[in-house]
Amino acid sequence: MLTKEDCYTTSGKYCACIEFHLTEHKRRGFPTSQLMDYTLEPNPDAEDDNGGRAQAPQKLVLAFSTADVVVLGWRLGTLADKLRENDLATVHVLPKRFGDLDRAKPFVVSISITPVAKPMPN
Repeated sequence: MLTKEDCYTTSGKYCACIEFHLTEHKRRGFPTSQLMDYTLEPNPDAEDDNGGRAQAPQKLVLAFSTADVVVLGWRLGTLADKLRENDLATVHVLPKRFGDLDRAKPFVVSISITPVAKPMPN
């Protein structure tokens, strides 16, 4: 069950679509059959605590055939595991105040979606 402190939901079965909740009133979904690859890596824009600006240390990039989705946050390995198992149903941005409630859970601070450019006709 999704609570206000969770940044993702699972389906418990095959997921035909992954839906990204950008805000409370804005959602965007992609068929899982269009997921070409995904990468979990350190966020190169994150600075260490000495830099004075704490940014999300991890970046999960999902390449769909029509758009690239970038998820920034903490402990995103769980989301990558759910992708691999085809069990990830939704991903949600959470308010920063929920970030430290459970340090064992993933936490998503931002989701950005960039459409893939369509080729120009000759």
